[in-house]
Amino acid sequence: MKIVDWNLEWMNKWFSGNARPRWGSNELSADEARTCARKAAAVIDALAPDLLCLQEGPSAEAEMALFLDAFLSDADGPRYEALIGSDGGAQKLYVLRRRDGLVRAVERATDAATLALTEPWAADVNGDMLLEGYDFTRLPLVVDIDPVGGAPVRVVVLHTKSKYVHGGEALWRDPVRRQEFVVAALLARRRISAEGFRLRAYLDTLVAADPAARIVVTGDWNDGPGTDFFERSYLTHNVADIVLGSTFTPELIFRHPLLSHVPPAALFTARFDDFVDEVPDRPLLLDHFAISPGLAPWVRAAGIAHDAYEAELDGSGAARTQRPSDHRPIWVELGKPLTG
Repeated sequence: MKIVDWNLEWMNKWFSGNARPRWGSNELSADEARTCARKAAAVIDALAPDLLCLQEGPSAEAEMALFLDAFLSDADGPRYEALIGSDGGAQKLYVLRRRDGLVRAVERATDAATLALTEPWAADVNGDMLLEGYDFTRLPLVVDIDPVGGAPVRVVVLHTKSKYVHGGEALWRDPVRRQEFVVAALLARRRISAEGFRLRAYLDTLVAADPAARIVVTGDWNDGPGTDFFERSYLTHNVADIVLGSTFTPELIFRHPLLSHVPPAALFTARFDDFVDEVPDRPLLLDHFAISPGLAPWVRAAGIAHDAYEAELDGSGAARTQRPSDHRPIWVELGKPLTG
């Protein structure tokens, strides 16, 4: 069974009309939107996932259906059926099941621990030393899948709060206003940390109840290996480390399959200019899989789809129509864990 995760860069800008969708928006013409969609579909076809997890999906299911009808269909209709996340505004989470693939069914998880993720929790996200109610920027999409010939697997799709600060580079380079950027950047990172800790508490609950629990966590966590300026100097957290688990409870640590299957030089999913650390076109691993201890032995392979992605690049890829997304997809292949 192959699971692919992909941040598909503002799919919402491909469409207008919501429930009555049409191609194009204020950002992209209809032809430009179709070009982006065609490139994305080519990458998806090249990877042929049994389950496709998406971030930054369109705000309306009808818009996703327009994409599937136009670019991922055959004589029998759309090759994928989509399930949309409950919130996220113009950047929805989706899980897509491939028809005739190795996932027989997908259902939203409705157990008490999962439903509790909708409830606010106490956190100090603004650094004023006061605990206040906070909830996810985008509620994780949690589904239970029924693999053909295997036992059920829970998939958690997470897209944390973005680190983006509007006008951030100009603020950073202005000595008078740099502190404005630092304050805004720290607020974003504290929110990401809060979301990481809350998700990790949820995972601990699941594995404590069933040490053999079969769980895949994936998505764009807006953080990755290493420590950036704010983690080094302002003591914010590395969120990937939070989600994967503590070395003090090794039996609860989730495995990151990309680390053992991808060469270090290829271990990135996006490239962005880092104006804080002064690293242009910095390769970043922002998109992740975390596999529960009970499922980790069944990982057969994993990777980052550089070849499929780069096959759809035109020129530098700087313009939106020259690339399928600003992130590269990641994938993991699982065997068939059996019950008992």
